[in-house]
Amino acid sequence: MTTVAPTSLTVEGRELVQDFLTEQRRMTAVDRFSQRYDHDDADGGAPAQARYYRDLIPLAKPEAGQQYAFEVDLDACSGCKACVSACHNLNGLDEGETWREVGQLVSGPLDDLLPGALADEHGASSKLETGNSKLETTILQHITTACHHCLEPGCLEGCPVKAYDKDPVTGIVKHLDDQCIGCQYCVFKCPYDVPKYHKGKGIVRKCDMCSDRLAEGEAPACAQACPTQAIRIRIVDVDEVRADATAGRFLPASPSPADTKPTTRYRTRRDLAGARAADAHRLEAEHAHLPLVIMLVLTQLAVGGYLIGAIIEWLTAGALFEPVRSLHATLTLVFAVVALGASTLHLGRPMYAFRAVLGLRTSWLSREIVSFGGFAKLAFAYAGVSWFAADMFDGVLVRGLAVMVAVSGLAGVFCSVMIYVDTPRPFWRASDTGPKYLLTMLILGAAVTLLSGGAVAAGSSTVTFYELMAGWGRPLCLLLAGLTLLKLAWEARVLLALRDIEQTPMKRSARLLVGPLARVTFTRTLTGLAGGVALPLLLVQSTSDPAAPPPAFLTIIGIAFVLLLVGELLERYLFFSAVSALKMPGGLHA
Repeated sequence: MTTVAPTSLTVEGRELVQDFLTEQRRMTAVDRFSQRYDHDDADGGAPAQARYYRDLIPLAKPEAGQQYAFEVDLDACSGCKACVSACHNLNGLDEGETWREVGQLVSGPLDDLLPGALADEHGASSKLETGNSKLETTILQHITTACHHCLEPGCLEGCPVKAYDKDPVTGIVKHLDDQCIGCQYCVFKCPYDVPKYHKGKGIVRKCDMCSDRLAEGEAPACAQACPTQAIRIRIVDVDEVRADATAGRFLPASPSPADTKPTTRYRTRRDLAGARAADAHRLEAEHAHLPLVIMLVLTQLAVGGYLIGAIIEWLTAGALFEPVRSLHATLTLVFAVVALGASTLHLGRPMYAFRAVLGLRTSWLSREIVSFGGFAKLAFAYAGVSWFAADMFDGVLVRGLAVMVAVSGLAGVFCSVMIYVDTPRPFWRASDTGPKYLLTMLILGAAVTLLSGGAVAAGSSTVTFYELMAGWGRPLCLLLAGLTLLKLAWEARVLLALRDIEQTPMKRSARLLVGPLARVTFTRTLTGLAGGVALPLLLVQSTSDPAAPPPAFLTIIGIAFVLLLVGELLERYLFFSAVSALKMPGGLHA
């Protein structure tokens, strides 16, 4: 029997401590590889894995008219996600953060196996018939995707702070983390869902093709980790990429390559024509971006208020609007200030918001910021003149200043429209977004003008509510009712897409509005009809006879204003939540 001393552990006469020390002095596999690499490199040799480096990356840098690009052999991709794991580990990404993803394309009878996803319009899906000869044409194709390092990257073009850079030699599109303010506009601009917002860091991050590894002659993590060598780096001709993008040659069930000219090359011997994304029928509302909801609605309210006020002033030569001018200018200015303050809440790093003018040449977001900055300064000046210096200026000059405020605000609203029209998302196309923003501006502008007039009439002995209604209030109420009905009808146009046979982006938005977002859609319609139609018409009817008992007109106007404001906020919530964000094919979902 072996005796164990109290102060020493031994096994068969050897001390375990000595064994541990000996083990620590031995080189690990990494140490041995490093030593061998250094030794072979000094002798002019190369490590045993060098053949993989040579196979996976070009041996020379791109020449003029060329750039690096990912090449994916779809026939070799098994969907193992080793590339996803390698990218995650090498770049130190947080849990749930991915720069490379794996999705699937499906076609043939396999569609019937997707759980409820590809059901027909009546909720029934066809059954898979065993022994059917169509089984031979079934396709489940794995797709590995990352940044496509486009020739005309939307992220770079739209960034207001120039936080993106396209290397002139390699063509790699890099994100400059230190420059980013976290506005997330690049997320909207990229049709492939590549930039990922990191809430903790307050910035957007993305794949840079492991450019530091490429510079040292090593393949990117995703390519080197792939067990089937399905991912490689190749040199592509820019003219060929542009021609393919113009012709629409890229990958089935993917966003159109015409907008940004993606450089990734997908190779396969299979016929993928007609294949669809495995998650094509998945319904999931997008992020609502509440600070943007508040900012957009309130800036349009403020601009509309100044515009309606300026029109009334010029039509009445100021006589009927002068008692209301000061309060109206101030109340509208308050909404403008709240809107601009809310906009900073959307930034991940608001302390660097001053950089947002750097992209003025290419970014509509920069142009919006500059426009609304000028609008705010003029609005402050107009409010100050209205309160303290109106008597010092000719009435024409005061009304001219009101027009200047309105025009600068209109420029800002136009930029707001273009921010979303400039993205490739169909739900935000110009024919929908433009009228929505214009009508919101006019509706809320009319409402805040009525509210200002009602408040002045309630607390003044010089002007009565009946006089205001007879002068400009009654026509404004009728205009408000008509504009509200027009806007509700315009918003409902998207529901026509429910008749589409194919699962188009517009149909997906329509299904969201009547499905997961149905309660919000119903509430938005109800508040619009009550606040924009019923109550304004009640005011018109109640003030038609001055001899009748006076109604609680200020209460009616206040309730109408609140309902309209809530309705427009809900509409803008749906504007962001119901949009069908374009992206590469995703995976199967139960």
